Amino acid sequence: MFTRSSNAEPKPLEALKPASTPTALNMQQPRRGGDSGQKSVISNDLKIIGQGLKIISQGTLQVDGEVEGDVAGSEVIIGEQGKVTGTVAAERVIVRGKISGVIRGMTVALQASARVEGDIHHMSLAIEQGAEFDGRCRRPQDASELKIDLDGMSSGQTRN
Repeated sequence: MFTRSSNAEPKPLEALKPASTPTALNMQQPRRGGDSGQKSVISNDLKIIGQGLKIISQGTLQVDGEVEGDVAGSEVIIGEQGKVTGTVAAERVIVRGKISGVIRGMTVALQASARVEGDIHHMSLAIEQGAEFDGRCRRPQDASELKIDLDGMSSGQTRN
């Protein structure tokens, strides 16, 4: 069996040393800012529901699961399995999945697998063949109407 010897003490733990290569350091160090290359993902096994729910990312947010609430970021990507019921607001919105609600973005792209039910407020809109869109699209006179305030969600909201 096991025996315990009183003179055998465990070695003290040594602190981990950072990797010496710049590439490894870049992967370990979190980057800050909206153009950081970092991506937040709501996985396809998540369903997020909440009254008055707002999910806000300073960078890219990819939704592969289901969200019942508002979603905002500098870039929002709705994956093929993704579904959002609420407002989607971002500088750039790419839709491959389903959205029931308003889309607000400087650049909006509905890819072939997209299913959108709601209005789109945009400066630039691209709709691929095969995408389904049921709603109205509006291009405002002034781009400042579409500026996204990531602290307070969206600054230029229009009510119908």
